[in-house]
Amino acid sequence: MKAYMTNGTYSYLEKLKTEQHVSPLLLLNNEVKTVAYYEDPQPSIFATSRNFTIIGQRGKLAEEGFVSIVHIPVTIEGRPIFELEYNERIERIKTAVAIRLLRPQTGNTYILFIEWLDSSAYKEWKQTNPLPHKKEDPYIAGPVYTETFHVGEE
Repeated sequence: MKAYMTNGTYSYLEKLKTEQHVSPLLLLNNEVKTVAYYEDPQPSIFATSRNFTIIGQRGKLAEEGFVSIVHIPVTIEGRPIFELEYNERIERIKTAVAIRLLRPQTGNTYILFIEWLDSSAYKEWKQTNPLPHKKEDPYIAGPVYTETFHVGEE
């Protein structure tokens, strides 16, 4: 299964969502930007998209809640180790509604896409589960960062 993301204005992406027959198509927004995310075995419906292969998943996506997107650059030689370790890690994240581990089709930045019931569930998880760090994990190729979004509301 493939996963696709694109950026745009909320109104444009909301219009695209009503025109397309893809479900669920999540509209994620924060103070800075709006992102559309969906999964499908077919090619992307977006004119410009970031394309991924889903290599790990748990739970069913909902069109409401809170999402954290962790960007993790991984070395080429570290990919097999990273994929194995993170597929095990997603099974241990019990408070999430849905989780996707996404391998990039181009580039080296994997995505850990986690949907939470609300922002407090994310904050609680974040306090007890630090992000990977280049000094600790030799397969990390650069800075790891997280973006957070509300789902389905502008």
